[in-house]
Amino acid sequence: MKHLCKKLGLVLLASLASTLALAQSADEYLVEVVFFGQPSAPIVAGTPPDLDWANNAIKLDETTRSDVRAIDPTRFQLDQDARKLEQKGYQIYLHQAWSQPLDNNLDVALSKGQADNGIFPVQGLVNLSQDKLMEIAVSFWRNRSASEVQMSGASIVSENLHQRRALRLNETHYLDHQSLGMLVRVSR
Repeated sequence: MKHLCKKLGLVLLASLASTLALAQSADEYLVEVVFFGQPSAPIVAGTPPDLDWANNAIKLDETTRSDVRAIDPTRFQLDQDARKLEQKGYQIYLHQAWSQPLDNNLDVALSKGQADNGIFPVQGLVNLSQDKLMEIAVSFWRNRSASEVQMSGASIVSENLHQRRALRLNETHYLDHQSLGMLVRVSR
């Protein structure tokens, strides 16, 4: 009888562990973004990012959180879309995917390139939230030196795509700006 109780206890424990693992993965979302420049569009200078732009965010390339993880590029779902954009002359500035929980207070910070005085060539924040509908809020910058784009005035010329959009799971959404664009996909 003792043996049977131990075996039943182990089966119950294993069942509980697998149920918890499924519940955890059910709360996990895969977020993928492709940030790009539109061909032949004039530069629309905007407000540059603050130096503390990512202070309250989880930096994807530095985080040690187990529930926010970069996804291997072989698992990207927007690869074909990014290739089509490139073939049409669009310049891909950043293509990144990660998994995260749905947390209205979680901002994920992304950057690409070498920072110059705290400003990256490409940097952005993503917030996935849900009240009644699932929404994504993005604020991305493409930063270049004024000499690079032959503009006088400020030392950095920033273009900024800043939008909040309701979205559906497993659908690709296009965010538009005069000189920038973004593809976003959220799935489970």
